[in-house]
Amino acid sequence: MARISLLIVWLRASAALLPIAMAWGPGIAHAAASDQIAISGQDVNGHAVAVNGKGHYTVVMYTNPDLEDDSRAMTLALDRYRSRSDFTLIRVVDLRGDVPPEMRSMVRVQIRKEQAKESARLKQAGVEAGNQAPIIPDFSGSTLNALGWGSVYDQVHLVVYDTHGREIKRLESVTDAKQMTKVVDSIL
Repeated sequence: MARISLLIVWLRASAALLPIAMAWGPGIAHAAASDQIAISGQDVNGHAVAVNGKGHYTVVMYTNPDLEDDSRAMTLALDRYRSRSDFTLIRVVDLRGDVPPEMRSMVRVQIRKEQAKESARLKQAGVEAGNQAPIIPDFSGSTLNALGWGSVYDQVHLVVYDTHGREIKRLESVTDAKQMTKVVDSIL
């Protein structure tokens, strides 16, 4: 937790110094602006996931157990993009403080069951198995904090990254799937 706090302080300090660097030398400013901090997490199977990976547009969705129905509606609305090779959906489930360590394996099993249902549904729709949307159960808050989601929210949040891993859009408190697909349509 202390490392994340230090990272956030460092990022804020770097952002404050960027205008100075731009005035001092264009080469330095370009290097500072093009450096992206990789955000990663572990999916429900323990595999590393590059949250702001390169080579595709990525929609990252904040959800928590209370938002299950809302996030499912958002996920369904994104189905039409899921067969695209330049599109990735990643869901980060906020489980900070909600699940004791001895119960986490049961939570992962439940998430895997939901993923299996989703996979079957997508297969019927013609979406290849390789285009699955990773789910990151975040028990510690490390991925959530790196994404700037330091609180527990009562509505779905989204961050969209371009093919270079740069954030291009942030949507707070998304209540309508049409609002989200309108943004995705404008980007893709």
